[in-house]
Amino acid sequence: MKRILLIAALAAVAATLTAYRPYSQTARAKAAWMTVSAIKTGQEYYLEVAQDGAAVMREETSKSLITRRGEIKPQLIKDFFREIENSEIINSQNVRASKMVFYRGDILKISAYISGELTLTEAPLNKFGEAFSYAFGEVKKAVSSLPQERTVLSFLRAEPVEGEALDSFRTKAAVDGEVKIIETRDLKEIKPLLAAIQEPHRLIPIEDEKTVKELQNFISKHKIYGLRTLFYVPSTRGTFRCRMLDTTRKEVPGPEKKPAPARKTRRKSK
Repeated sequence: MKRILLIAALAAVAATLTAYRPYSQTARAKAAWMTVSAIKTGQEYYLEVAQDGAAVMREETSKSLITRRGEIKPQLIKDFFREIENSEIINSQNVRASKMVFYRGDILKISAYISGELTLTEAPLNKFGEAFSYAFGEVKKAVSSLPQERTVLSFLRAEPVEGEALDSFRTKAAVDGEVKIIETRDLKEIKPLLAAIQEPHRLIPIEDEKTVKELQNFISKHKIYGLRTLFYVPSTRGTFRCRMLDTTRKEVPGPEKKPAPARKTRRKSK
């Protein structure tokens, strides 16, 4: 009897420890990531939020590139996730292209988990409804006030390659008429790469030079088609175009300016 009570007590302690373990150590927090594009200017920005408050924003223009990362109030994200889950467009996945022909506003491409399934929706931002737009605006405003990110080296993003683009890739990358598929067990060697393929369009942070080197070695080892910053991965999940994105704009040193020649002064004649 005492033994049974002891086992029950130990089980209760273990359950308590598990309950209070930080969420980040047990599973990845539910998240949504999106890209907003302006049709008129062609510019876009990336926004990502997770239910634990973590948030990222990357804004790039012709003159600047700024990445912000930190935490915002979880209540804002909770409200936003509620609108995502209630969104008719996201749930129906039925957006007619004809509705976008004469539209000149912002286009939202959003990836989110609905009932445990990762969905991708692209539609005019104004079609998501007033409640969604308000929650989105509150989140964007909060993330815009976060400090600029200066520790992440770069981001890795994977996008599915389909249709004519896939046919073109196979033609260029085939060896003896065949494209070698990279198995999942091999992708597990590089965690950021596997994460990018498992969650397409999401920006996966590359934290250190060691990971960059490991990724470059992986590309060379498997003879992956492409460059170090833009390459293609044919996998059991499909073919993906992977791109490395900077977090800040790197200044390119210009040519050194030669000092202006000294001006000659004419001596006044006496």
